[in-house]
Amino acid sequence: MRDYGALIGTVNQTLSAFLLAIGAIGLLTGKKVIKQVLGLNIMLQGALVALIEAGRAHKELLLSQSLIVSALVVETVFLTVVLGLIINVYRHHPQGHTDRLDRLKG
Repeated sequence: MRDYGALIGTVNQTLSAFLLAIGAIGLLTGKKVIKQVLGLNIMLQGALVALIEAGRAHKELLLSQSLIVSALVVETVFLTVVLGLIINVYRHHPQGHTDRLDRLKG
């Protein structure tokens, strides 16, 4: 029977780097607020895959799982607040471009 541990590690690391890169591109090039938030969310998913791989590589899966659950709770709260802010931005600027956000007053 083959040991697929090295292959799984390589796939996890590649997937993590790919998600982080795609998320960074989406965050930095997105003109609309919602695209930037989605890019940030994709980056977080890449970081969570990296946490899974680190836990697997160091045989600390329970620690890795607890960190991931904590990160998911923080992500949920963060996305709730950010999506509420995005709704307010779209009320004042229906196009949602971030270049026009410096004119918000309130």
